[in-house]
Amino acid sequence: MEFSLGGLLKNFKSALNPKKSVLGLDIGSSFIKLVQLRKEQERAILETYGEIALGPYGKMKIGQNVKLPPDMIAQAVKDLMKESNSKIGITRVSIPLKSSFVKIMTLPFSREKNVSADVVIMEARRHIPIPVSEVVLDWWIIPENENDLEKSGEKETEVLLVAIHNDVIREYKEIISKADLTATSFEIESFSLVRSGISRGSSTIAVMDIGSAAVKMAIVDYGVMKSSVLINKGSQDLTLALSQSLGVDFAKAEEMKRGIGLSDLPEHQDIVAVMEPILDYIFHEAAVFLKDFQNKYGRSASKVIFSGGGSLLKGLAVYGVKKLTIEVEYANPFGKTEHPAFLSGVLKGVGPDFSVAAGLALGEL
Repeated sequence: MEFSLGGLLKNFKSALNPKKSVLGLDIGSSFIKLVQLRKEQERAILETYGEIALGPYGKMKIGQNVKLPPDMIAQAVKDLMKESNSKIGITRVSIPLKSSFVKIMTLPFSREKNVSADVVIMEARRHIPIPVSEVVLDWWIIPENENDLEKSGEKETEVLLVAIHNDVIREYKEIISKADLTATSFEIESFSLVRSGISRGSSTIAVMDIGSAAVKMAIVDYGVMKSSVLINKGSQDLTLALSQSLGVDFAKAEEMKRGIGLSDLPEHQDIVAVMEPILDYIFHEAAVFLKDFQNKYGRSASKVIFSGGGSLLKGLAVYGVKKLTIEVEYANPFGKTEHPAFLSGVLKGVGPDFSVAAGLALGEL
C-alpha cells in the first residue's frame, strides 16, 4: 500500500518554492515510487518520497506484479502524490530497461573523423531490430579511455546508442497526462540508477538492481555506462516459488521471504532451499555479464552496488559476495541529499528501493 514521509518532512520544507522543486517518478511492475527534491545553493534538499503498491488496483496482493491500464496507473500516481504531500505539476519519468534498447556501437574509424547523426543512424539500422522511424533514438560518443586507446590503436569510436519504441513513450505520456502531470523528460531506468548510486570519477563499478519482475545490471567505467543487461527473474519469482512449494498464499509467502530471507538457522533451510535455485540462476547470469565485460575491456568491476527492493532480502549481500567473488555494497541515493538528521537511518535502510526515483530527480537539478 502507501508509505511516505510527507508528514515528517513537512516542517523541513517550510520555505518550499514549487518552481525549484523536481519530481522523479518510477513506475514499476508492482510499485510506483516518487522522490521530490529541491535545489538550494547547489544542495539537493529532500522534500518528500513515497511508494504505493499497484496490486490492489488490479484486485491482487500487495507486492504482486500487475498489468494495469493507463487510467488505473494514473489514479495510483494521484493517490501516491496525495499521500506524499507532493503538489508538483511536472515530473521526470523512468522507462523500464525491458522496454528499451541500449547498445555500445563501435564505429570503424577514430573520433577525429566527424561522427555525424547520419552515420550513427545508418549504423543503428544494423543493430535495432525494428525500423528507426518507430523509435525515439539518442546517442552519445563515449569519451576515450587510455586503456581502450592502447587496445584499439585509436582506430575505433564507441557510441552509446539508446532507443525507445514510440508506442512505449506514447503509453507513458498517456499515464502522466491522466495523472494531471507534465513529463519534462523520460529516462531509461539504468541511467537513473547510475546517477544515484555512483559518484562521479569512480573507476569501474557495477550496479545490480533487483526488481520485482527482473534484475537490471549496468557497468559504469569512469562515469560512463559501458554495458547493461536484463535478467528475466526477479524478487517476485522467489515469492511465487515459496507459495507453490510450501502451499501458502502469496501474502504469507511474501511475509516469509521478507522475514526469514537467507537465514542460516536449521529450521529455515526448507525456505532457503526453495529460493536458492532462482538466486543461483540470477547470480550466474550476473557473473557471466561481469566476465564478458572483463574479457572485452581487459579490466573488471571493483565492486557491485545493490539497489531495488529485492536487494533488501536478508543475507543477500553475503550471498552476493560468495557468488560474484567481489565486494558488494548497498546504494544510498539519499546520501546525495540534505535531510533531517533523525531520518538518516530510515533513509539509508529504504534507499536501495528508491534509487531510480532519486536518480530521476537528481538529473533535473
